[in-house]
Amino acid sequence: MNSTEMMERFRRFASADLFLTSPNRMHQVSEVLLKTSTVRIILMRYECRAEGLDVDVEVSLPSLPETSDSVSLRNAIDSIITTLEYLKRLTSIGFGLEILQEEGLLIASAVLSRDTKEDVFKALEPPD
Repeated sequence: MNSTEMMERFRRFASADLFLTSPNRMHQVSEVLLKTSTVRIILMRYECRAEGLDVDVEVSLPSLPETSDSVSLRNAIDSIITTLEYLKRLTSIGFGLEILQEEGLLIASAVLSRDTKEDVFKALEPPD
């Protein structure tokens, strides 16, 4: 999914009437915007907050190979560096960073407005 598609899905979720239909009113609704083998982007809306959506980017670091083959090890290190550069890019546009050690996840979080510009979604595009 490219940045334009992510932005369109984000805006549809941001403007949807999610809290009007149920008599047992929900207080929070979430949706997975994007999921890859190492990245999951989750959107959350809260009934009590009209503006702004929470965005959590869950990132798992690639595993090291079980072999000590230098090519495999170098590829794994390159993959880890690419993942860390992705997280650094997210922090440079205002995302906070948290580590969940038990789950082995790094989470970048931010609150984005409904009219967030496409350059933010470009930064959210995970590495290949």
